[in-house]
Amino acid sequence: MNISPFKKTALLLLSALLFLLTGCGKKKTLGYEVLSKLDDEQFSVAFRSDDPLRDMVSAALEEVAAEGLLSRLSEQYLGNDYSCLSGTPGALETLGGSMPPNRPLRVGVQDGAAPLSWKDDSGNFTGMIPDLVNAVAAKLGCEVVYCEIRVEDVEVELGSGNVDCAWLPASFPASEDYSLSPAWMQNSHLLVVRQGSGLNRVKDLKNHNIGVTDSTSELALKNNSKIYDSVTIWTYADIRSCFTALSTGECDALIIDNIVSMNYLG
Repeated sequence: MNISPFKKTALLLLSALLFLLTGCGKKKTLGYEVLSKLDDEQFSVAFRSDDPLRDMVSAALEEVAAEGLLSRLSEQYLGNDYSCLSGTPGALETLGGSMPPNRPLRVGVQDGAAPLSWKDDSGNFTGMIPDLVNAVAAKLGCEVVYCEIRVEDVEVELGSGNVDCAWLPASFPASEDYSLSPAWMQNSHLLVVRQGSGLNRVKDLKNHNIGVTDSTSELALKNNSKIYDSVTIWTYADIRSCFTALSTGECDALIIDNIVSMNYLG
C-alpha cells in the first residue's frame, strides 16, 4: 500500500507526540506517600466557659448524630465515617430551654480546609462543617452567622464575643478560658513525602523543611518526634498550597489530617 508523503509525515508526527505523552510507554505522575502517623485526636466544638449555649448546641448535635446525619456527611465529604458521636434522640427536649429569640448563632470556622470548610466563589462558607452547623441551627431554630477564624485565635475570638463557638477541624487543648462539646470526629496527623524522595524514616527529615497549615499540625510533630528542633517549619494558607510547595520542592514533607488524605493521596 502506498502512503502519500503528507500522510507519512502526519503519522510520524503523531507517533512522536504519543511517544512524548507516554514517556516511552510509561505514564509518569508525581505521587505522594505517608511516611508516618504522628498522633490521634478528636474534634470538639469550643465555647466560652460556663456559657449555657454549650449544652444547647451539644444537645442539638447529639440529635443530629442520632439521626445518622453526622455519619452520612462524613461519608459524603470524606469517603469514610470518621464520626465518634453516637448521639442521643430527644436530647434537646430532655435539656429544656431555647435560644433567645432573634439571636443568631455566631460560628467561627476556618477557610481553606476543604472538604471540611472553605469559601466558595461567592464568599460563602461551604463544606461538611457548615452543613453540620446548619443542621444543628435548624434544630435550635436560629440563623447562623459565619466568621473566619484561626485555630491560634480561638480563645481571643470567644473571649471578645466575636463568635459564640469555634467549629474547627482541630483538637483544642484544655483551658479555663473555654469549654468543649462532646467529641464529634476522630482524626490523626500524617507525615507525607514525595514518592521516591529518599526520605524513608522520620529521622531522615533532619535539616529539611516541613509544611503545615496550622499550629495543631506543628504540635503533632513537636510532641512525637525527636527531630523537631532540627527541621524548619513552613506555614501555608491551606492544604492545597502545602501540596504545591511539596511538588515544587519548596518543602520536603507535609503534615496533613488523615480525614482529608484520600483527596490528595489517592
